[in-house]
Amino acid sequence: MPQLSDRAAQLAADPAEYAADAVDAEYAAYRRTVEASFREWYADSRDSWTHHVTNERVTHFALAAAPTTGLDPDRPPRVLDVGCGRGRQTAVLAERLGADATGLDLLDVWDTVPPAAGTARFHQGDFLDYRGPAVDLLVDNGCLHHQRREDWPGWAAHTRALLRPGGSLVVSVFLSPDGEVSEHLLADGRHNWWLPEDSVTALFAAQGLTPTGRLEIDRDFAYQGLHLKYLALSFAAPLDGEAR
Repeated sequence: MPQLSDRAAQLAADPAEYAADAVDAEYAAYRRTVEASFREWYADSRDSWTHHVTNERVTHFALAAAPTTGLDPDRPPRVLDVGCGRGRQTAVLAERLGADATGLDLLDVWDTVPPAAGTARFHQGDFLDYRGPAVDLLVDNGCLHHQRREDWPGWAAHTRALLRPGGSLVVSVFLSPDGEVSEHLLADGRHNWWLPEDSVTALFAAQGLTPTGRLEIDRDFAYQGLHLKYLALSFAAPLDGEAR
């Protein structure tokens, strides 16, 4: 069974000079900021990502990255869709893979049509507090780049802990146009990070995950004179050993 959690082992034992309770308080405060930000965006129907072609391409990339070996013949594949939003991607993953798919989000805004095959269930909560059985496929479609930088190691460690041996991870981020890690803080306090591929790869490689694929998606979106793209990466957990 996956271990860790407890705020992903205090954000993967990095840490800072802060006492545990101070770290927890700051983390909880930022979670409330993220929740309030996205609640407002959904309430105002500004969740353009839900139906955008970028989201569809990440979903198809995730389907192709799903493991085909090492599956338990006595149960359907298990999928965890982190930051599932309205649940569209969760339902597609369940239906196309015949999977037992769980959509996880800070908000309970899921309103998708149930899949024709497989099972889609939804859970409201924070990723670093989530505990469940090891999954065959974990998809983080646009969550990492909204986390505080000091939380990235814990986020990656908890991701690894939830993957079964040989399981697959798909993560998508805002691709940095200049190869540098750069922060763009929204007015409501939510972080937007633009990340280079090598930084994301190094983050998960440090957890023993092996890169297996990449997809660069042109968002046809310009911001502050820069042409922005989306980057989806896939990784495989090692076959030996147990899920952490």
